Amino acid sequence: MTEHHLEHVQNAIVGSTVTTEGGDVLVNGHKVTNYFYSAQYKDLKAQADAVEQQFERTRRKIEKYPDDEDFKADWLRLSMKRNDIVKTLDDLKQEVIRLAETFTKIPINTERLKLARQYFETGDYSAARTILDAEQMGNELDALLHREERLQEEQAEVEALRIEKAHEFLILARLISVDFTLADRFEKTIVCFEQSLKASQMADNTFEFAYFLHEHNQFSRALSWYTKTLAIRRRLAEAIPHVYPADLAATLNNLAVLESDQNNFPAARAAYDEALGIYRRLAETNPQTYLPDVAMTLNNLANLQKATNDFPAALAAYEEALTIRRRLAETTPHVYLADLAITLNDWATLQSDQNDLPAARAAYEEALAIRRRLAEATPHVYLPVLAATLNNLAVLESDENNFLAAQATYNEALSLYRRLDEANPQTYLPYVAMTLNNLANLQKATNDFPAAQAAYDEALGMYRRLAKANPQTYLPDVAMTAMNMSIFYLQTIPAREKSLEHCREALVAAIPFVEMLPAAKNYARTALKVVEAWGLDRENFWEEALQATHHE
Repeated sequence: MTEHHLEHVQNAIVGSTVTTEGGDVLVNGHKVTNYFYSAQYKDLKAQADAVEQQFERTRRKIEKYPDDEDFKADWLRLSMKRNDIVKTLDDLKQEVIRLAETFTKIPINTERLKLARQYFETGDYSAARTILDAEQMGNELDALLHREERLQEEQAEVEALRIEKAHEFLILARLISVDFTLADRFEKTIVCFEQSLKASQMADNTFEFAYFLHEHNQFSRALSWYTKTLAIRRRLAEAIPHVYPADLAATLNNLAVLESDQNNFPAARAAYDEALGIYRRLAETNPQTYLPDVAMTLNNLANLQKATNDFPAALAAYEEALTIRRRLAETTPHVYLADLAITLNDWATLQSDQNDLPAARAAYEEALAIRRRLAEATPHVYLPVLAATLNNLAVLESDENNFLAAQATYNEALSLYRRLDEANPQTYLPYVAMTLNNLANLQKATNDFPAAQAAYDEALGMYRRLAKANPQTYLPDVAMTAMNMSIFYLQTIPAREKSLEHCREALVAAIPFVEMLPAAKNYARTALKVVEAWGLDRENFWEEALQATHHE
């Protein structure tokens, strides 16, 4: 399964920072707010300090009584609680930065927005949200829409007011997304985005909404809004070419990531190519700003080329991205080391596919070392990618017949993914399933058949649930694991009906993708070999599976 993370997409103004000591939020060098002033930060900081004190007291107890299991359990619980609070503090900081950027990007030309900004600048985010009264603004928006229908001659004036209302709802959506105390934060943010878009569809709010949906794995809706943003930004780039091409390229990149996630490779390739061309032109005159974007798009494009078996092109793109990212990481390691690890991990996967195992191992180990250091400092950000590299390294160790090492590496990756899945199953369930499938392959190879059978069953159940909600993305994974199980019940624990049942499921899942996804074609070909091994006619079995796909 290809590694995809939101670190591959963009939605930030270059130069947005938070001072470590003072908490000032700077956008392009100008202070916008100080998130240390917010009640939410103060409350979380007080919780963090209290937990830290408990953590230190427990640590001292463990030093004094190292064999006391209760103290160890308390220490682990406090450690997890501390990490949760640190994550929430960091999430609050990131959301405040994004909100500060939004305030900077849009015109603040209504009294509500001026007051909201004043409260935001002083850190009183609750008061800022209260100023933007959703019910009152909704009533005003409805009145404006009715007025537009009745009085066409006031079209221009009403359109201007709608844009102001869209900006207000956009800011309210971002303010709600900042409030992590709301149980229905996601739903309320969606409602406010929809109100903003109801008022007026502009580049800012369509892109912000698409990104928010993409970030929360709402792929179909995100695709629709990225497409609308793309149309708007194309017009802007044509009208003002010295201002808007970078925004156009960012939209193309995000759209391509989404298309690739849904296995729509021709559309993804076209979008990546166009984005890369724009970023290369921009980097010629401003390399410091746009070379990172060139490397990012090259890496994403290489992932796509690898998925479609265009290995020479993928190798060239990875190596160019690697050269750029090494150079950037040498000069600014705290910014670009994480990006270097992404390309090392992806390049190593290609080397492994090409059976250059020593090169793959060296790259995985370098990526793993970087990600372990980053995960120690910021676990909620880097634990997922650490788990991804562990999984990939375990695949390599298994290919090298180093089964004991592979087992340990898989177990570490699976443990990390299960912890992440408990907090966010919508994001991490696919990675749990992927690691279970890989672990089952290893357990089968080492004759641990009951464990392999259980891991395959659990992985297939997860992929079935995922495919029910998003078939375009996860049906190929259903085909992969069902195919593995059909072989398992042919060769390992012979069970004719189970083998053929999984064989049929693999074919039905793979057939829609055999023309565009090489892996799906391989799954289908392997499934038909299983059919022949059981003495059945492969053509008849294929036709039956084809008919089944037409009825689903």
